[in-house]
Amino acid sequence: MISLLLTYKYIILIPLAIIEGPIVSVIAGFLVTLGVFNPLLVYVVMVLGDIIGDGIIYYIGYSGKRFLKYFRVTEEKLEKAKQYFHENHKKAIFMSKLVHGIGFTGLIAAGASHVPYKRYFLTCTFISVVQSAVMLTVGILFGHAYVQIGKYLDYYAAGVSVIVLIVLLIIFIRKYHIGTKTSL
Repeated sequence: MISLLLTYKYIILIPLAIIEGPIVSVIAGFLVTLGVFNPLLVYVVMVLGDIIGDGIIYYIGYSGKRFLKYFRVTEEKLEKAKQYFHENHKKAIFMSKLVHGIGFTGLIAAGASHVPYKRYFLTCTFISVVQSAVMLTVGILFGHAYVQIGKYLDYYAAGVSVIVLIVLLIIFIRKYHIGTKTSL
């Protein structure tokens, strides 16, 4: 997997961003700290992938019930989401994009409710731009923290190894020294 990622980098990242943008953004941010990705290119890919994924989900909902059975979206969940969309589509899209438990169903409901695509697209784009920036930043920060922690763990491991060797040496010397006294 690593060799594929290093070889095809952004080509592999695009479908992953379409399928699960936020989590992939954090992982890609971590990989930015390792020098695998360019942060600006990753950001653009993540935003575009998230928007494309949202468009696909909207289409599934807009196309009707024929696709819903493949995604385990029940009629009951869909009706609740439709009602919520009629009351406030921006808030519903916002919640759908940010809360994973209801996200997929909510975005399908936007299509099924025939929310005008331009409004849906603009709302999703705004959220994707902000969300991708935040998630990528989290990944980068955790990546930097991981590198720092790794450096300190290396020092810690070396220090502990030295201490263990000293303790073992002391135990060995005492045992050998005590053994020498009793044999005289």
